[in-house]
Amino acid sequence: MRIHHPWHALALGLLAMTWACRSDPPPSYVRIEGPAPIIADAPDSRALLVVFWASWCPPCRRETPQLRSLAESPPEGLQVIVLSHDTDLADVESYFEGPPPPEFRLRLDVGKQVAHAFGVELLPTSLLVVDGRLVARFPGPRDWDSRAMRRLLEKLTVPPESRAAGSAN
Repeated sequence: MRIHHPWHALALGLLAMTWACRSDPPPSYVRIEGPAPIIADAPDSRALLVVFWASWCPPCRRETPQLRSLAESPPEGLQVIVLSHDTDLADVESYFEGPPPPEFRLRLDVGKQVAHAFGVELLPTSLLVVDGRLVARFPGPRDWDSRAMRRLLEKLTVPPESRAAGSAN
């Protein structure tokens, strides 16, 4: 099967990853309409920060506290999804000393299919997807909880109608 659009690979990879997480029932990826998946456990989300990460990656480990802070209190409409390059959920649970934070919506990237589909070679790498479009790529670690990064994410995730209303004032 040939995948013509990277979003199809993302959707298929996310679907495959749901089977890899067996400790709790993962969310159902129920619809794949349009260019990006719609995630059942984040129905009001119009923006996704997809983070490629691993528990054994030193830059990923350094970034984790800021990423967790962002995931716990994201800009309106943004959800964080962490795709781990770990081969076993037990390694992730060992790193977190228990289950991964639920706000990470962490999934294993089985065979690194999703990472390969997007040309991700560096960990961590984050992709910002808004309304089904890839808006930004952040290679390397980031200070996700900084004021500057939050302002950037808020600006990039503002709905088009809000931008139009803001420019009319």
